[in-house]
Amino acid sequence: MYVCENNLYMEYTPIHQVTAVKHPAADRASAYGLESIVVDGNDADEVYRAASEALAKARAGGGPSLIEAMTYRHSGHSRADPAKYRRRASSTAGSSATRSRSTRAAAQAGLCGGDLKDIESATTAKVDEATNAAKASPTPSLDLIYKDVWADGGWTWRN
Repeated sequence: MYVCENNLYMEYTPIHQVTAVKHPAADRASAYGLESIVVDGNDADEVYRAASEALAKARAGGGPSLIEAMTYRHSGHSRADPAKYRRRASSTAGSSATRSRSTRAAAQAGLCGGDLKDIESATTAKVDEATNAAKASPTPSLDLIYKDVWADGGWTWRN
């Protein structure tokens, strides 16, 4: 299963200005023998459902899938990118759309602002703990470099 986040921008250019392909990853997936799936990348439930189905299909021998998660990049391409090439209106629209989805999902779950802050703090602490554990772990041996990697450069997928 492959997941591609489409945040509507290349490095500094809106994707629609450089390609006529509406879904640059999903629309090309069939050329590689992949089922293509397009989801709202801002909807965690939709992404989870699509990923669960694609994973189950792959594990059952049904072959690989590519999920293109349509989302929005709220900041520049990197920390050094102030995103001055983006119109303010598009940036605001993306933020509003994401906020309304988040607000709706929280309301459906019966959460209020304080609950969300507690969840965010607990989640951030877990991510920080996992990051620190990974940084403190020994470097893996080089004999693992090709573990679970498979491709011969051709069009045929192999297990």
